[in-house]
Amino acid sequence: MNSNQLRDAILEALKPRSSRVLSFSELANRVLRADLDPSREDALRAAAAELERRGEIVRVKGEKLSRIEFTDYQAGTLAIRGEGRAFLLSGVPGVPDVPVTAVGSALDGDVVLVRVEASRAAPKAAPKDKRPAPRFAPRASGVVVKVLQRRRETVVGKIARGPEGTFIVPFDRRIDARLAVPDGKDMSAPTGIFVEARITAYPDDRRLALAEVLDLIGFEGDPGVDVEVVARKWGIPRKYPEAVIAEAEAANGTVGTDERMLRADFTGRTIVTIDGETARDFDDAIEAEELPGGGFRVGIHIADVSHYVSIGSALDAEAFERGTSVYFPDRAIAMLPERLSNDLCSLRPNEERRTLSAMLTLDNQGETVKSEFFRSLIKSRARLTYTDVGDFLESEEGKGGAARSAPAEAQPLSPSKKSFSPSPISLGVGLMLRVARRAAQALRARRVRRGSLDFDLPDSDVLLGETGDVVAIVRAVRNEAHRLIEEFMLAANEAVAKHLEFIPTPTLYRVHDRPDESRLADIRVVLGPLGYDLPEGEEEVSPATFQAILDQAQGKPEERLVSDLVLRAQKKAIYSEECRGHYALAAKHYCHFTSPIRRYPDLLVHRALVEWLAIRRPPAPDDAEGRTRWFHEAAAHCSSRERRAESAEREAIAWKKFVFLSSRVGEEFWAYVSAVVGFGLFVTLEDIYVDGLVPISSLGDDFYRYEDVEHRLVGSSTGRVYRLGDRLRVKLVKADAEKRGLDFVPVGESAGARRGVRAHVPPKPQKGRGRRPSPAPPRGKTRRRR
Repeated sequence: MNSNQLRDAILEALKPRSSRVLSFSELANRVLRADLDPSREDALRAAAAELERRGEIVRVKGEKLSRIEFTDYQAGTLAIRGEGRAFLLSGVPGVPDVPVTAVGSALDGDVVLVRVEASRAAPKAAPKDKRPAPRFAPRASGVVVKVLQRRRETVVGKIARGPEGTFIVPFDRRIDARLAVPDGKDMSAPTGIFVEARITAYPDDRRLALAEVLDLIGFEGDPGVDVEVVARKWGIPRKYPEAVIAEAEAANGTVGTDERMLRADFTGRTIVTIDGETARDFDDAIEAEELPGGGFRVGIHIADVSHYVSIGSALDAEAFERGTSVYFPDRAIAMLPERLSNDLCSLRPNEERRTLSAMLTLDNQGETVKSEFFRSLIKSRARLTYTDVGDFLESEEGKGGAARSAPAEAQPLSPSKKSFSPSPISLGVGLMLRVARRAAQALRARRVRRGSLDFDLPDSDVLLGETGDVVAIVRAVRNEAHRLIEEFMLAANEAVAKHLEFIPTPTLYRVHDRPDESRLADIRVVLGPLGYDLPEGEEEVSPATFQAILDQAQGKPEERLVSDLVLRAQKKAIYSEECRGHYALAAKHYCHFTSPIRRYPDLLVHRALVEWLAIRRPPAPDDAEGRTRWFHEAAAHCSSRERRAESAEREAIAWKKFVFLSSRVGEEFWAYVSAVVGFGLFVTLEDIYVDGLVPISSLGDDFYRYEDVEHRLVGSSTGRVYRLGDRLRVKLVKADAEKRGLDFVPVGESAGARRGVRAHVPPKPQKGRGRRPSPAPPRGKTRRRR
């Protein structure tokens, strides 16, 4: 048996009631039976140790083993939430987290084993006793007994010196331990500088840990220090191992005669790339033609990264570990070295490139009637930008489709102006773009008909100066070119997923499950008073239901709020070895196929498709089972890496926005209330989408009562109401550098009693009724990740 089979056998042996607690020798007899070879016993011990590390089995009654579900223990991730509060995250929607009263040496994010201490059950009332049930049921709590997996080996923070010695003040506020630096281990770092340090001793009973400085990063405000600090905090590697660089540099872009015969030659076709002005890697290209009998044939050509990154190579191991590229405001940390990401796998104009192509035949209604897939060669005709193509298509629409010279190829933007190449691209490209737009409109109409949910949220762009400082925050523009590319990519992703599911062959799918009823209940309470109807019953709420709400809110003052609420109600899209479909897109089949340069799951999908193109048959059942098991683990890893990248990107943008706004204390802005909590109002500034807090203490005209069910603050004397969606004029009064938080106060008509607006004060809820929580405070925007 291999390691996976051994782990399954151990769990199976501990499952029956008669053998739920076994010593290792008893377990070996059951699993290995007569095969008690020492090497087999060593493999069994390793498999048992791995299950312990995962928290699936636990030692009880000394050294005996049991499945964890049959014990008083739970395993999971520890979350430190400030003010001495800690929780064991359940990881299951609807299942509450367990409060942890003693964390031992664990830090936030560690995977821990917790002994759960059952809460005292409330005494049951006699049948005739009419006393109401207690309002709050006692909660179980737990104590950390063992750290199973450490999340952190290093920490980023500022050097602080005092009478007690040298310490590191962690940048991550969830690290609640004091980090002392022993003499001689500080690299003579000056006070206030950001450093990266290795934890040499984890916290003791006093929450005192030890660390030694590994590197000096720089002082806050120095160019690039903010992004470097964020990247190191999240453990995002900035350098590649030498073996990875060597493999990348050795890659050969020349296509030999034998290989050329195995690839479809599309080099003579009108194919272009469309990306942002500052993009450096172009991993997707498109084409479109109108068919004589009606309908379209569209081509989506994706860089064939699988040709260069082979299974088991150093490049492959590094790409898997990173999982995704990370895009910061002033730089990108690529999943693959530059030799591949910006050269051989970048579909540069007028250079022959290896691609994997999806050729889709569409009818006039946008339905895909035929899908073909090829390993191919292309030669892009032009490197176009969203701005140029958007301007071109909008101009064409305004002229009724009249011919016009196509856009020039864009050069990188400066913060203040655009500069373009003087040479227009060919008329043939312009003709193709017009056909592509019609094809994209047909694809979009098809998605609308089936009830796809389309988030087209307004966002902001951060414009940087030469030193990386923010010179402006402007409203992001999303035009017809963005929508064209999105429709083509969505169509390709669906077609590939449907094909791989049909074969069938194991791969990694992108899945998005329907929202939980608890989330629907939360937003139903908020949307109802605003005039939006969300049907009762989880099964009745379809993506089309949400889309109707978004359409109803379009152009209204509460549009952004409603969009945010609908977005919060959705589950997080993840990777899975199961093809469960994509709820928001109303798609039965979906995967990520279109960005293998920057996403490892796309590379896995490419490999599955390439294998089928080569052998034209599914893998053998035993092989498929083993692959599916591996894809299950890969899905969890890739989903985790994606969340890490999103968190780092969001934090870096928020930091830069904070620095930009901190110099504007005293200025006034228009904002809307995005969340109401007991200690104030969270507001989001219009157009630039920066979040801040209006503390309840700043509402000095009255004493305000927090009503969580209605998500509002109500003035006891004036009856003034602050509620979700309210538009306010606010003044920035404080920028807290330590917490990187912005405090605002209402001004003008937004402050003081509002004439004619008084709250209807409902009767106090009866005892025993639950209270519905407010929405979470608003979070920063991330790149679109379907």
